[in-house]
Amino acid sequence: MLGKPLLFFSSYAPLFGLLAVRFEQRWLWISCAVLATLGAGSLWLLLRLDARSSPGPHLVESTRDAGPEAASYLASYLLPFLTVAMPTIRDIIAYAGFIVVAGSIHLRSSVVQVNPLLYLLGYRVLSVTDDHGLRAYMVTRRTVASGSTVLATRFRDEVLVDRTSVANS
Repeated sequence: MLGKPLLFFSSYAPLFGLLAVRFEQRWLWISCAVLATLGAGSLWLLLRLDARSSPGPHLVESTRDAGPEAASYLASYLLPFLTVAMPTIRDIIAYAGFIVVAGSIHLRSSVVQVNPLLYLLGYRVLSVTDDHGLRAYMVTRRTVASGSTVLATRFRDEVLVDRTSVANS
């Protein structure tokens, strides 16, 4: 239930880190640094909680890198460079509004493939179809070829986590 909001929060951890560097007002940069840390922690928590699930075999019929789909998402990372170092309350409300809009889109769609924190931590996100017709995104640290069997937990209906990958991290 909290998986999708925590995944969204973690996807913006690097952005909050950039904002912490950008803002000059002490309370703002500390707030952003805390949010960046909590966002990174939420991804760690999600991956650890998912590790408690029993992995099941998935015979991968097709696979493709979902990374290029993340390119448009990176436009949201322009925010720190469009901010002012000493924002007014109106600026802060606008930035918060941006995060709310981005969050509502993220929570109503399947955009796990655009989580920059996963890529920063050495994971890849693949779009896969298994032998049962499941179309999902797979979070992994390795190359997964078509025709291979992967032990993965089902993080959500459309997200698989390659347990071999996570166990070796």
